[in-house]
Amino acid sequence: MGERPYPLDLLQLESMLRRLHRNHPERDWIADRLKKVEAGFSGEQKVEQYMKSLRLPGNWWILRDIRLRINEAHVAQFDTLLVTDNGIVIIEAKMIKGTLHYLENPRRLERTEEDGSVLTFDCPIMQLENQKEGLTDWLRQRGFSKKISGVVAFAARNTWIGLPEDAPFVSVKELPYILRRKIALAADPGGTPANMVVSRILAEELGPERIQIEQHYGIYPHEFKRGLLCEKCDGQLRWMTRRKLECPTCGVPAGNPYQQSLLDYFLLINPVITTRAFCEFTGIPSISTGLRHLNSVELDVLGSTNKRAFRFDPMRHLKGKTLIQKR
Repeated sequence: MGERPYPLDLLQLESMLRRLHRNHPERDWIADRLKKVEAGFSGEQKVEQYMKSLRLPGNWWILRDIRLRINEAHVAQFDTLLVTDNGIVIIEAKMIKGTLHYLENPRRLERTEEDGSVLTFDCPIMQLENQKEGLTDWLRQRGFSKKISGVVAFAARNTWIGLPEDAPFVSVKELPYILRRKIALAADPGGTPANMVVSRILAEELGPERIQIEQHYGIYPHEFKRGLLCEKCDGQLRWMTRRKLECPTCGVPAGNPYQQSLLDYFLLINPVITTRAFCEFTGIPSISTGLRHLNSVELDVLGSTNKRAFRFDPMRHLKGKTLIQKR
């Protein structure tokens, strides 16, 4: 099944927190948002851990982090799709700890914190129903027919209050059993063959979404720290010589601050960069040094030698949390 790709939105939040000044007014909100996205990814990893033991008869595929355009105004995102000859199961992962109250009008989940405050979560049942409706529309537009069901897999141990008996909630530990039972009891005699559906999904999958920082978070490029940053304290490194860097707090920097800064630029500023822009962003004093670092990673090269630019594609140029090195 391979390793689940590191989420692009999580990478962007990490870059934002690294590049925002300590007194930035949005820093605490970004840190809180980062924790929530990290929890979501942790839930997805838990689901994946238990899915590894899944054994089903016939043909079946597991598709992860799928984004499909339903219409001009709507793109649906799916954590995990189990596609079989007997139907499709949408699996949504949740990492929400503690005692959860299910409430109606409007439908939601609530958790009472230790200080007495109430934290509200969107209703996972409504989310799942919207996804089922979107996937049904997507299949119908292409002349496909497939039975669709879904579950919400909770990766933490929870206590429930007011939960409907038919709520599609399961523990990740139950997931393999629940999925085997769903598929065994399902029948989809007129459904489109699973391999045809999988091929079409993969052909039209949009890939990870690069969020526009200015539009989504209201933070502009000039608000981010420039320069090469220390991987330990996120402080700005200073040049001791034209080749030697030092962190005023931690001493000699470890890792590769050049490539981390390049990835920060792609995630926060623009997916296309010139050598001059890279040098201005990082403070690299030499154009030739900047070009050498740009040429050391896999990127699309645009334009002629005199007007060369480099374009970042997260689908092809990322491995985990780092840019792919050229061999």
